[in-house]
Amino acid sequence: MRDYTQFITELNKKKETAWLYLYEEFYPALCAYAAKLTHGDVGVEDIVQECMIGLWDSSLQFANVNALAAWLYKAVYNRTLNLIRDRGNARRLLGNYSSEMPYTEEMAIDLAIEETVIAKLRLLLMELSDQQQQIMNLSLDGLKVKEIAQILGVSENTVKMQKKRAYALVRERMGIVWGVLLTTFFSNYF
Repeated sequence: MRDYTQFITELNKKKETAWLYLYEEFYPALCAYAAKLTHGDVGVEDIVQECMIGLWDSSLQFANVNALAAWLYKAVYNRTLNLIRDRGNARRLLGNYSSEMPYTEEMAIDLAIEETVIAKLRLLLMELSDQQQQIMNLSLDGLKVKEIAQILGVSENTVKMQKKRAYALVRERMGIVWGVLLTTFFSNYF
């Protein structure tokens, strides 16, 4: 497990290297989270960018990475709902949510956990071979083994073997807790 103490210390001091790492570590997951909240109806990059700027402009200090993550996800959640309301889309979107299931803060937390798992997995995937990275990223995008094989110009057995090797590394590196979260959210892919 990574020690985030130095990162948080540098972030609290507004050091540029920490802010670059913040973007690398959180930006993609926060964008995906906002996209799920809005069903892609608004500019999620703008939402996340505004939250990051708000953090930079604030005098907030974080004790640890969990407090930072909680603040970021809550800020994106609030800014997203405010933007939906401001654009007059709240009734339409909330109508869609309520017709499917009631939209609750618990759902937002589930989405945040899912996006955090995806972000952690994508960082881990960078340690894989190029072919394994391609296969895993295509799998996370929802493609089936046959489709991946066609795209990459390899056999289906090659795709299956490379996925198996990649999964072994993922399970080893992510540990039991992350493995449970991964299989809970992505059982279709593993």
